[in-house]
Amino acid sequence: MRIAWLRCFPCVAAIVIIANVVDSSADTEGSIDGKSLQITEKIYSNIFVRKREEHKLLVKHLLATDDYSKRYELLKLALKEILKILQEDGDKLRQHTITAESGFPKDTDQVEALARFLENTCFFGELILHLPDISYRILKTLDDWRKLAIESLLFTRTFVNILDQKSLELLGLLEQEIDESKRSDSYVNPYRTGEEASNSLKTKPTKKKKANLKKGPQLSGAPKTEL
Repeated sequence: MRIAWLRCFPCVAAIVIIANVVDSSADTEGSIDGKSLQITEKIYSNIFVRKREEHKLLVKHLLATDDYSKRYELLKLALKEILKILQEDGDKLRQHTITAESGFPKDTDQVEALARFLENTCFFGELILHLPDISYRILKTLDDWRKLAIESLLFTRTFVNILDQKSLELLGLLEQEIDESKRSDSYVNPYRTGEEASNSLKTKPTKKKKANLKKGPQLSGAPKTEL
């Protein structure tokens, strides 16, 4: 079934298989006097920007998918894979004590883990912000996604020498979107437009006229609900 989804929507393959930044492609490998060129923080920051453009293209394709059930299944697959990557690569980064202050890693496996983590955190933000309603419908079936996502975005945005300004702004929006304690009174998801905005308005409860009730003891403190 999973393979069938990828065949009917080719771009989804790139959603769940984040490109390896240390491969044989021309933009990630070179040589000086016959020696391999070590990927540096500056080199990867340029690669990161290109990866972010790919994310936006993938989101565009998802939004263009008219079949809701297909979009749901594709997004479910992507979100589950992304969260898995954040968990596994996050463990690797903690194991090797890799942070923004520790310096860019030189080990190939560590570079790949860091790249996947940073890219997938931002891609997660793109999906949540552009497809909030359907994303929350999927995420409510997954345990501890919110805690993992918040920890990931807080870690990712410390890499200010790698992330571009637009990605940092995206993570700021993502934090307010998924963490109510960080949400300002004026916060609005700028990407909640089109079909999802229409659906949100349609499902918004209408105010009912208050019935004339006799005065007496009343219950207060209704339970709060989360996204």
